[in-house]
Amino acid sequence: MNQVVFAGVYTVLQVQASYKVSSVICSVLSITWSLKEMATYKLVYFDARGRAETARLVLAQAGVDYEDCRVTKEEWAELKPTTPFGYLPLLETDGKKIQGSMVIARYLAEKLGVAGADALENAEIASAVDLVEGLGTKMGAVYGEKDENKKKELKKEFAEEVIPKIFGDLEKFSSQKEGDFLYGKKVTYLDFLFFCMSDYMLKENSNVLEKFPLLAKARESVEALPNVAKWLEKRPKTEY
Repeated sequence: MNQVVFAGVYTVLQVQASYKVSSVICSVLSITWSLKEMATYKLVYFDARGRAETARLVLAQAGVDYEDCRVTKEEWAELKPTTPFGYLPLLETDGKKIQGSMVIARYLAEKLGVAGADALENAEIASAVDLVEGLGTKMGAVYGEKDENKKKELKKEFAEEVIPKIFGDLEKFSSQKEGDFLYGKKVTYLDFLFFCMSDYMLKENSNVLEKFPLLAKARESVEALPNVAKWLEKRPKTEY
């Protein structure tokens, strides 16, 4: 066998070789290895859906391998000084560390095809993402309130004013598109963020989407995605 042919065969054998990755606190949640997606991803967060679940849904929809690292508070105390800005979630990829829940979600979505078709579409989607993120910020303020009387007032305001306003704006945004998802015919990370956020709303009020048919439709469409459905079935069961 000449050297050129031998080199070619050797390269094929290398590509066909199986890879095994082990970790003490991390588990590889997908067993499908895609030759078109050679980057590796390690997503670090606590054992909760929380601010990492949007990124997890992006990765699930894309069908790529990643390490879902769920750290304890004690492990986080040791890890924290090694991170750029000292908070979670954290994405490690190609030797880089990226922090920020929506920064990570958008990066993965644009890289893995779960975003807009161009920069302008991505800006539109990011605008709606910012709107939904605002809902999460306000919700955090409500449930973080220590004074029970003040919390009761905030919860009432949140349910009667904040949710209808933000959901109404998002419904209007979606009405300008055509399709089953919030930005039209293609699912984006905006749908996944809304799916995660609405989980909490529905827990408090099962009829919260009753007046917002496009939002309800988008949520149902997300649940119907095969890769997402698989993830929802097998993901760890956590309260938040």
